[in-house]
Amino acid sequence: MNDKPKRLAPIAIPIHWLMSFIAWWPLFVSGGFSILKNDMKPQEFLFWISLVLGILVLTLLWSIVHYLRFTYLVAPDGLTINSGVFIRKINHIPYGRIQTVQRRQWFFLKPLGLEQVSIETAGKESKKAEGMLAAVPTTVADAINRYRQGLTDTPTASASDPTTEGAQTEVTPAAKTPDAAYKINAHDLNQYALTSLGFIPIITGILWLVQKVQEYLPDSWYKQAEHALTGLAIYLIIALTVIVLVLGFAISYLNILQRYYYFTLDRTGNELQTSRGFFQTNTVSAQLSRVQAVRFKQSVLRQWFHLSTVQALLASSAADDEKNDDLVLMPVIRQRQALTTMQTFISWLPTAAPELEPIPTRHRWYYVRNIVLGNFGLIVLPAILASTLWLHLSWWLWLLPVGLLWLVIVALQGQYAGANAAIGIAAPDQLVIQVGETWTRQRYFVRRKDIQAMSFKQSLWMKPRKMAHLEIHIRKGNNDQSVSSRYMKADLAKRIMSWYQPLP
Repeated sequence: MNDKPKRLAPIAIPIHWLMSFIAWWPLFVSGGFSILKNDMKPQEFLFWISLVLGILVLTLLWSIVHYLRFTYLVAPDGLTINSGVFIRKINHIPYGRIQTVQRRQWFFLKPLGLEQVSIETAGKESKKAEGMLAAVPTTVADAINRYRQGLTDTPTASASDPTTEGAQTEVTPAAKTPDAAYKINAHDLNQYALTSLGFIPIITGILWLVQKVQEYLPDSWYKQAEHALTGLAIYLIIALTVIVLVLGFAISYLNILQRYYYFTLDRTGNELQTSRGFFQTNTVSAQLSRVQAVRFKQSVLRQWFHLSTVQALLASSAADDEKNDDLVLMPVIRQRQALTTMQTFISWLPTAAPELEPIPTRHRWYYVRNIVLGNFGLIVLPAILASTLWLHLSWWLWLLPVGLLWLVIVALQGQYAGANAAIGIAAPDQLVIQVGETWTRQRYFVRRKDIQAMSFKQSLWMKPRKMAHLEIHIRKGNNDQSVSSRYMKADLAKRIMSWYQPLP
């Protein structure tokens, strides 16, 4: 490629401006609600309008200066990024240090042949990617991946040839055929969307938004709406409730459909690549050596339908924008086919599910006891005491049954966690831990060499009962994830400790 630094595409200016605008969203929301108040004085109105317009102008000027001071160069020895408005920063990233390459392409960038590229390296300490190119041609990421894989041979141009002076010629071989490939079908994607519990937080958000709007609506509007609702028949109120539920479910369903639209997983040599998205195509390339563990997840609803989601825990935080640093390898797959299918992509996984040893039945009630006591002491009891001190007695009368219902729900969650807790060793060198967290069963497959640390915990009262806790630590992004098997047999915990760190 030309060894002269290049600028981003001009569309990077409005993109950066929009991101700056989003960063100030609390101010704009509070200002918008304040403007809607019917008792706002003209001076307050002018203040909020001037503040919003001033921030918009300043962020636009900053975006233009940031664009003019940003250049990049894709060279045979690495990627070089020059940035900084007041303090100039030169960041050179050798291809050998790159862990993952993430490509995002919004629908409005596709006709322009542009995309956003994020580069993750092993030396990064913050959540922000070490290399971020907001709007570049798609050939840039292609060239970076070819250099990473050693597929590009870039001979030096002959000085005697005037047609090649100051330029370099790239010899790019044909793309390799993937060693393994998976593409989600419409039936599986529909099942995944229908069995999602994502509608619950969406409904909560809708109710919160309605409550906030009520606070800023003129009193006359609110009283008219309240009078209209009190005059409605009970079946109309039920219909409004159903509409809210259907709306939340529809938003969740459509969001999942567009997020995992045309999902594909490919393995070429030692590299995995996932691609998905309707409005934004998100492509992530990661080396197999960066996979620290593989997790199979099943919510209660998906357990009933024998469906599973497969995720990879990577030693990089450019994995996926959905859940922390977890890369979704397969959004949905039949439980009985999950391991066999994934073994073609990650060869160290077993082809069949190993037999795990569950937590003894008599130990499961400890899960129930701990979660009930914790919720009673931290949530239910303070709420009831606060109602008796500062609220009317009638509040206490309905808070008590609600608190009891909440304790029953968390007790069932404790029973669920205890019933799903299990652990075992899969030949030749894998540890398998199964836990039940928030109505979701999660099974981790992790190789011995990828376990960062393992701890054996046993209190004085646990020792005579021959119980123990076993906790392992796995690298996840730039942080640590701990997975615990609690109240397991002490002898089994000691055997696993010996397997992990055998005595000399």
